[in-house]
Amino acid sequence: MTISGILPRRWRSTPERARHAEAIEAVLQTAPLEQAQGGPTIISLLGAADVLEHLVAIKSLHRHLGRGRMAVVDDGTLTGEDRAILAHHCGDPEIIHHQAVRRGPFPPEPAWALLLTILDRRGGDYWIALDPHTVTLGPVYEVAGAIASNRSFVGRDCGGIAGFAAGGPGRTNLAPMLADRSGEKAMAADEAMDRVLAEEIHPFILPREVYAAWRGEAVSDDPALVHFPPRHRFAGDEYMRASAAAIDDLAY
Repeated sequence: MTISGILPRRWRSTPERARHAEAIEAVLQTAPLEQAQGGPTIISLLGAADVLEHLVAIKSLHRHLGRGRMAVVDDGTLTGEDRAILAHHCGDPEIIHHQAVRRGPFPPEPAWALLLTILDRRGGDYWIALDPHTVTLGPVYEVAGAIASNRSFVGRDCGGIAGFAAGGPGRTNLAPMLADRSGEKAMAADEAMDRVLAEEIHPFILPREVYAAWRGEAVSDDPALVHFPPRHRFAGDEYMRASAAAIDDLAY
């Protein structure tokens, strides 16, 4: 249950979100995670509307990865109740307000704070960026292998998870990318992340049939992880079904 015993209005802002929240509220009854020593650090950009979905995302990944420390970049909307829920369920994770991240020449959007935090702090630790609208349904062997070999990773079409090898370059390589775009449309943080990972040394490409994106039509028969991007997130019942399966799995 939530602290108040009632699903907060911020989780039920539309009929679709309300239906989804009611379908996955059982995640609040699952066992809390414990922070693991030795990494990797799993970090998500999170707002007040997405806390419930994030619990499914982080707990289902942790269930199959079996390790990790948790951190959150607050987009500026997390409430005190949200922070208490995250503290209880995610081992009291570090919560970084996006405005506390040093920007320099980089844009003020919260998504940039996520990327800059990873680049600034990856020197001695492996970092994983996890979208809160992902569900892990099976073993993530490729992710575990990338961590073990300290290789960065990215999914072809997934977009829901990315890995940054420890000891890799920080934000210094990012500034020239922005300079190259002078006079053009500003670079978005997700594009910048893709470009950073493309320039890593031997990045591992996650197989698309295993790390999939839901776009309103069937994904592979046995995906390990599915990302539910905004445009198709609540199309049909796939997100609810995947989340329910992951929540059931957390009971074992």
